[in-house]
Amino acid sequence: MKKIVVIALCVVLFTSCEKDFLDTIPKSTINGDQLATSASANQALISGIYAALRSYGLSIPGSHEDYGHKSVLSAMDMMSNDMLMTKSSWYSNFYNYLGRQQTNTRSRLVWVTYYSQIKAANTVLIAIPSGTTDQELKMIRGQALALRGYFYFMLARTYGPTYVNNDSELCVPLYKEVALEGKARSTVNEVYTVIESDLQESIELLKDYKRLNNDSVDRSVAQAFLAQVYLEMGKYSEAANTAHLARENYTLLSEAEWLSGFSVTKSNETMWGATLNSSISTFVANFFSHFDNTNPSGYAGGNGIFKNIDKRLYENISNTDFRKKAFVGPDGNEVYTKLPVYANIKFRDPTIDGGSYIYLRSSEMYYIEAEALARSGDEANAKKVLYEITVTRDPAYVLSTNSGSNLINEIILQKRIELWGEGCAWYDMKRLGVPLVRDYSGTNHPEFGRFNIPVGDNKFIFQMPQAEIDANPLMVQNPL
Repeated sequence: MKKIVVIALCVVLFTSCEKDFLDTIPKSTINGDQLATSASANQALISGIYAALRSYGLSIPGSHEDYGHKSVLSAMDMMSNDMLMTKSSWYSNFYNYLGRQQTNTRSRLVWVTYYSQIKAANTVLIAIPSGTTDQELKMIRGQALALRGYFYFMLARTYGPTYVNNDSELCVPLYKEVALEGKARSTVNEVYTVIESDLQESIELLKDYKRLNNDSVDRSVAQAFLAQVYLEMGKYSEAANTAHLARENYTLLSEAEWLSGFSVTKSNETMWGATLNSSISTFVANFFSHFDNTNPSGYAGGNGIFKNIDKRLYENISNTDFRKKAFVGPDGNEVYTKLPVYANIKFRDPTIDGGSYIYLRSSEMYYIEAEALARSGDEANAKKVLYEITVTRDPAYVLSTNSGSNLINEIILQKRIELWGEGCAWYDMKRLGVPLVRDYSGTNHPEFGRFNIPVGDNKFIFQMPQAEIDANPLMVQNPL
């Protein structure tokens, strides 16, 4: 009997380890009848998903680039115009686009991170029927649906084309059960139909869910996921409305809070994250090791593998915008005197190895709402939403006088500044049809990353991992 597509990893309660692939039959002392009635058993599976999303080496064993969902967001940003690395080392395979190739182990990072957890979510969704009247089980089912929908969204926009004008193209395989065999790829429309349905149902089921902390997914997070999806799908009215609902109960960060290092999940804007400490951190195999240039014990600060901002983007930040302080300017930095120009000091972990991960911030919802309003023809309100967030970052900012494409470009620019290094840049480039341009006059990208990729190039779509091709005879590969 053929093995399923997904590649091996071990997660307590619902998987077993094999050498190369993931057996999709859950291995647990909990049987199906127990799962159908036990809130604690199902919650244990959901908790296992959250734990896996912050764990080291589950997708690419031994790789210090693999520390879960945050590592995926970081890898995708390394492929954008806006971020660079000063030495060829960890993350260089993403920076130079070799990591998208089927024979490169990095092509497994996104695939295994999310398909493995889709299997766990499916186990819960099979156990808890859609018509359950048990309030606890409803909330657990809601989390499972939100997570599955979001995981498929991450897979779809990595291994598939953009949604608009590509609805009949091949995307990724769909599994809504604990399957025994690999499946063929579904179309873009088929995948997004499941994503949208999952997230819509989750929002309804989570309306009364009160989480203990923002390590778990609640209704606002599910709304944020759906707002991202609607923007990708070109459903702009829905995107604007859903993004507004998602951000309603969050307040924007002050200057001091914004510049504090983004290492604590207990902040006003954190919608979803992973609270870590030194006992569950993986020291050098974590986000801050790679992206905190100030940390002398990490890869970035300790080995000079600095992660810097693109020169053009830095120069487009207003001098009155406090976010410019998150990077070393041409005149240097009084505190971090040894860091090179354009080095980021946005991400800092004062505990050295216990900094927590922020996956999603409410500030992103302002830019989704503003862009969606502008594309819907409501430019007046788009400008108001853009002003609402931008003036908190730049007191000198005035209400935009731009319109049409100029207004949309201004919104996207502000989004790139705000969310630099947080996992939005490359996916937005792909969605918006923006080419990779690093080889320009005065570029600060190093020679090994100094190349351009035109819009529509195959390089904006990852190939399926080689192990998936070998295991699944129904799989069709993306072009090199």
